[in-house]
Amino acid sequence: MGIHDEDLQRVKIETDLAGVVSQYVALRKVGQRWSGLCPFHTEKTPSFSVNAEEGFFYCFGCQKTGDAITFVREVEHLDFVGAVEWLANRLGIAIRYTDASDGTARKERQELTELLEKAADFYHQTLRSGSSAGKVRSYLRGRGFDSETVEQFRIGYAPDAWDALASHLDVPASKLEAAGLGRAGQRGGPIDFFRDRVMFPVSDTNGAVVGFGGRMLPEGQQPKYKNTPQTRLYDKSKVLYGLHMAKKHVVEADEIVVCEGYTDVVGCFRAGIPRAVATCGTALTDDHLKLMTRFAKRIVIAFDADGAGKAAADRFYEWEDRHNAEVFVAAIPEGADPGELAEENPAALMNAVASAEPFLSYRISRVLDKSDLDRVEGRARAAANAGAIIAEHPNEVVRDQYLVEVAQKVRVDIEQMRRLVVKPVPAQRQPVSPIDSASDDSVSGEGYEQQEIPQAEMNLLRALVHHSETVTPLTLPSMFSNQLAVDAYHLVTTDGWRDQIDNTSTAVTTLVGRALVEEVDADPIELVSRALDAVIHRWNMELRYDVTEIEQLREHQPMVQWLAQRQEEMHSDDTRTAAVEAVVGWLRSQQTVNATDETTD
Repeated sequence: MGIHDEDLQRVKIETDLAGVVSQYVALRKVGQRWSGLCPFHTEKTPSFSVNAEEGFFYCFGCQKTGDAITFVREVEHLDFVGAVEWLANRLGIAIRYTDASDGTARKERQELTELLEKAADFYHQTLRSGSSAGKVRSYLRGRGFDSETVEQFRIGYAPDAWDALASHLDVPASKLEAAGLGRAGQRGGPIDFFRDRVMFPVSDTNGAVVGFGGRMLPEGQQPKYKNTPQTRLYDKSKVLYGLHMAKKHVVEADEIVVCEGYTDVVGCFRAGIPRAVATCGTALTDDHLKLMTRFAKRIVIAFDADGAGKAAADRFYEWEDRHNAEVFVAAIPEGADPGELAEENPAALMNAVASAEPFLSYRISRVLDKSDLDRVEGRARAAANAGAIIAEHPNEVVRDQYLVEVAQKVRVDIEQMRRLVVKPVPAQRQPVSPIDSASDDSVSGEGYEQQEIPQAEMNLLRALVHHSETVTPLTLPSMFSNQLAVDAYHLVTTDGWRDQIDNTSTAVTTLVGRALVEEVDADPIELVSRALDAVIHRWNMELRYDVTEIEQLREHQPMVQWLAQRQEEMHSDDTRTAAVEAVVGWLRSQQTVNATDETTD
């Protein structure tokens, strides 16, 4: 299938390359050219240049070059025809094809886009003038949503009826299901996916609707938020609500503010922070970071980051390194969210974002704020807890700078503080400093050597306690390197263990009791994958030191590669569960082989 030359030339002539590139790169005028950080490779000094007059780009770093079509093909992962269509849609140009068929896949995609746009219009008009939406209009006015806000964000209402949208669109149930708007009912007719909810259209970076977020009304049916299921157009791990409206402001400020909910984004815009976006019912992913850093390198987290501090610090630091980003945290008052703060005290919200701290600094501040620094014991505990947090950072220079600051605040000798800030080696036991034998993630007791429980193992124990049905089948004793954690594992995987908790050692009781009261803020399967990371690392290290013959190394190479592939899959939302199950299966087989070898010996 081809495109008429006349249409192709029109797209090329009318496309503003600088305008297209600026959707992905923060461009700044340098003489007659535009310059920015290359979107095709990681760099800290801008080497990507755009000649808008000639319609060509060139990177002095990676030598990529081409026109607008080439650029769109690379960044959107499209073929030639798809890239031309992408540009034509942006320009409002109707494309003619040399083939009678314009391609089944493209036609279906276009149909889904049109269906979603019609759905957004239906929900919006229902809210504005529908007789059934009076209560919703009153509710939104009470939340501070005026007519201008409703228009700006195209907010709508899904009527409390089984087939209001389906009847309006009048398309087969299969089409509704493909768009994530409905499905076939028990009687065969199509029924709506969203009912009696405030509707927030979710768009891609170009403003095309790809899905919806539906918020429960007061006294409505749970869950609080219901999001479009994954479709050909909508993948929650790759979409950010509000980005199509925020991107211009994000580029100008070189900062993007990340919230948890749709109303938080609306609140930020209303409070004078029009560079806010939100994840759509999921935790931040690598794809989200990749998308955000196309527009800005400074990322401000505007939600409770305590959970992320326990479960995802390694990911934040990895993202900072991989995407050349800087992660900051806005100190939103405890118990509040940006949406509420924007309504009650917009100046406080603006101040929280403006005074956001680097992620590590924020976590240390939280520890020190909760510590009694007037007492020797309080300062000792603060030093140990802050030291454990600092140790998680991969950069030695950063660790050293923070340990000096903390040492001064807690009045501890710098060298003593430095002994607390030891970068932990995965799967190795780290002695706990005498300064605080009860520091974060360390427990001592009769029969146990004082030692630090690796963060990944502590998180896995929390997941075992709170999500036993999901996590227990995927967890083995060999995933723990700490004997206390192993004993805790055996306890919490025993039937009726809560009735037996008082019959075990004090150390195990203390550890499990702590896990019981601490929340799990991350996907439990992801926490299993983090523990498996350490297991794979251990296996690779043992292979490196135990196998010295080249031929033996070659024999193990396929397994090394297989594990590396599964490890990559474990950290993608789409493939995580299957990859975790595969690695656990491998680990079980390893244990069987080892047990057989021991019996033979």
